[in-house]
Amino acid sequence: MDWFMAATVGTAGGACMEAVDIIKAIKWHRRMPWNVQSDTVDPPHRRADTRPGEEHLPAPGWRAFCVAGVLRLLVGGVVAGVVAATYPQSANPLVAFLIGLGGLSAVQQATTLVPLMVKSAGRAAFGGVVEEAQSQAQALQQNGQPPPGQPAGPVLGPQTGGPPAGNLNAGAAAQQDPTGGGGAA
Repeated sequence: MDWFMAATVGTAGGACMEAVDIIKAIKWHRRMPWNVQSDTVDPPHRRADTRPGEEHLPAPGWRAFCVAGVLRLLVGGVVAGVVAATYPQSANPLVAFLIGLGGLSAVQQATTLVPLMVKSAGRAAFGGVVEEAQSQAQALQQNGQPPPGQPAGPVLGPQTGGPPAGNLNAGAAAQQDPTGGGGAA
């Protein structure tokens, strides 16, 4: 099965899912879903995903439902076509139809995961850069060369390490009196 035929069958799956949603809405509200106003929804309590003031919005109308239906068909067909183009050996009509049924849900789930995937890919890429720089610095040190950014000779000036090994009292005095006006010695 080629990708175009799979996209067509996926579109049929999306159409079936849209029909099921409309049937459920008609059974629940006892009228066409595009004629349902937000204040006529039974029970009339406020849902968690409703913003303040949305309770009194007008009915969306048939055009909005047609646009939503066409977009669902498009999503089901595109997802089925992409899967068939990617895995042509496993594409058959049943698989394409099932992908069309769940295409919208799959895209919704994938869009919630994309920020997490980008974040982890960024961390992995940054971690690879750090690991590469560390391995290069270790290789230079093993060859007797200083790492990049380090001076080649002895370091002059204040050091942030501990006191020299031979003068432990001077280090203790410096720690006790940070102003340098003497120590406890």
